[in-house]
Amino acid sequence: MNQQWKIRTILVSCLLFLVSALWSQSNITTVGIQIKPIISGQLFNTGPQTIESGEVDFTIDPSNGYAFGMVIRKGLNDQFSIETGINYSKRNYDLTISIDSNNFEGNSDFSYVIYELPVLALIYVRLGERSYLNNAFGINLNFLPSDWQSFDTYFEHYSSRSYWVVPALQANVGFEYRTYESGFLYLGFSLHRPFSKITTAGVLYKEDNLQKETVYFDILGNYLTVDLRYFFHEDPERKRKRR
Repeated sequence: MNQQWKIRTILVSCLLFLVSALWSQSNITTVGIQIKPIISGQLFNTGPQTIESGEVDFTIDPSNGYAFGMVIRKGLNDQFSIETGINYSKRNYDLTISIDSNNFEGNSDFSYVIYELPVLALIYVRLGERSYLNNAFGINLNFLPSDWQSFDTYFEHYSSRSYWVVPALQANVGFEYRTYESGFLYLGFSLHRPFSKITTAGVLYKEDNLQKETVYFDILGNYLTVDLRYFFHEDPERKRKRR
């Protein structure tokens, strides 16, 4: 509990610092909200992992999750911006344990809750009067508040985090439509790729409360998302307030 409290305090402090720094230049700052469904698949090492130990096959497969949070964008000029914010992400995984010799198959699942703090450089390509193509690239800090565990009668699972903060590369591409009075609408995609594994997941298979096989997975934490964003409208008077 103390460790989780420390992480939340650091996250809130970072966000307050970023908001105060950006809001001092409120004439070129936009604030928005976003939700990002996580897409499961085999691209960029986002697919399943399988380990065979004795007669037992263990598979961990990333499934659909989500992230949501706040986006703060500071415009430097008509082509470039700096983007940051804070996100809550829930990453879900399916666990399958199977034995061919007796046709046994057990299915379970577990989740990681991770907080994210991105800092991205953003470039715009204007497509029309109100439409833009956006490309962003930068660093996303993953804050892991704890280790995770799950269990059932036939298995025990424990995921041990590598570090409490794991940096990741993040790249975004998307389309933005800007209205005159109702804010900005954004639809895009993101690739999130940590520099190192986020956890080591140990899975123990047991029969009649006796340990049979144990395997360990390196969970990389890569994922793809669909990004849905809305940026709040800013009045022109505020943009001209300071020079």
